[in-house]
Amino acid sequence: MSRIRVQTVLAALTALGLCGVAAPAISDSTEVLDAQLTAVTQRLSEVASEGASGFLRISLGDEVLLQSGFGSASCDGQEVITPDHLFMIGSITKDLTQLLAFVLEEKGVFSFDDTVADLLPGFEGEIGQVTLQQLLDHTGGLPDLIDSEGQPVPYTVEYDYEPVTRAEIIRRAELAELIFEPGTNEEYANLGYQLLAAIYEVATDETYPDLLRRYVYHPAGMTGTDFWFADTEARPVVDGCRRDNARWGNPLDDAMWGEAGPSWNLIGAGGLLSTTDSLNKFLAGIGDGVYFDSPEQAEKYRTARLVYSERMGQRIMGPAGSNGIFNAVAYWAEDDRLSVIMFTNRAAHPAEGGLVQEVLVMFPPDVLPNNGKNQEQ
Repeated sequence: MSRIRVQTVLAALTALGLCGVAAPAISDSTEVLDAQLTAVTQRLSEVASEGASGFLRISLGDEVLLQSGFGSASCDGQEVITPDHLFMIGSITKDLTQLLAFVLEEKGVFSFDDTVADLLPGFEGEIGQVTLQQLLDHTGGLPDLIDSEGQPVPYTVEYDYEPVTRAEIIRRAELAELIFEPGTNEEYANLGYQLLAAIYEVATDETYPDLLRRYVYHPAGMTGTDFWFADTEARPVVDGCRRDNARWGNPLDDAMWGEAGPSWNLIGAGGLLSTTDSLNKFLAGIGDGVYFDSPEQAEKYRTARLVYSERMGQRIMGPAGSNGIFNAVAYWAEDDRLSVIMFTNRAAHPAEGGLVQEVLVMFPPDVLPNNGKNQEQ
């Protein structure tokens, strides 16, 4: 689900120099670009021979520069990974939850200054004083994950599949104690995003999955992202593989969702399935402003979510997510519309912390034609 912070890729990019300030310029020739892409492809073949598996997609605007599966969609190594394969994207789900907040704010459903108690009538407990803005920013003082007594617990992949309803997560949140005064610190809290999804449902009388379909998937043309699909049986889904290569499985083939859908331990915070192409459409939709009625609200969202890179001379974002088995990372540059997305499905070879950093070192944004600047949009 959710143990990896959405800011982690940006930290990795900074460490690699991709968000930093000084670096020598690289030739803008297409030959250099082709050579770098060839080197990336060769490296994917190497890591596959070492036991890694997943899918990498690199695009510039509407042009796909590289899309390549490596390793296998099954733990026995027998199934080729294609662009149509679904992976779990973990905490990248939070990016969609955050976007929904700005959409619903624009529609007058709530204000970011509203508190949890304002938005969940009858809510009791310390968390009631936390504002919507503080939930979004992880500055509300909420514990990360809680048990049935409202006590903090460490993350395990099993936690995601406990049978927890919306009413139950609210009840648990009422019992929880704040770990710091709201607004005085920042600490990652999945609970905040679980509550955001609950707030959206109460405020709109629509389900969180339906809100995503209406306000995110449809405007962006995302047909490959959801918790489940009308044609689920026809959708290829990769298996998650544990460190010993034992099969963990996937939610669709192994009926991990309950009759009502995923546990509320996932709703708002993790659990979505996606193809790399569909996630790219989500990122492209941010640049195109397709989610909002006004350019002003689209810019308000981008200002809140994107980080300016001196090296790139533009704003970028780097969401990431993992449940310790599936791993998903993305890099997106606003002006260039450069998108680098990698999904992996083996716990021993995660994209974050290794593979995607290698790709970004081998394929730095500077190798783009014109150093990635002034692309047609």
